[in-house]
Amino acid sequence: MKMKFTAQDLSMLQDFRIDRLKDLYAQSLSGCLLETKFDALLVHCSEPWCVDQVMEELDRIVKAAWVILGVKAVSVCFANEEICRVKANRQVCASR
Repeated sequence: MKMKFTAQDLSMLQDFRIDRLKDLYAQSLSGCLLETKFDALLVHCSEPWCVDQVMEELDRIVKAAWVILGVKAVSVCFANEEICRVKANRQVCASR
């Protein structure tokens, strides 16, 4: 018998995946809000020191986000502005 997932089921699964990523990088992502949008993980940092912590671990976070969430890029944002975007297949920080 084939299972069908509802939109609510898929949303819950995505939330569990995001929680798993936050658990892996609890210290680095402690002051951040994570959301997925258009095959990208958006990391919204609440404080400048949070940005610094995320940037230190960014290479590992990108790889883990690609494996756990299946995203193609990770964007680090502060004060509603994208600071850095890293694609999963190449580790280059592209600021806008």
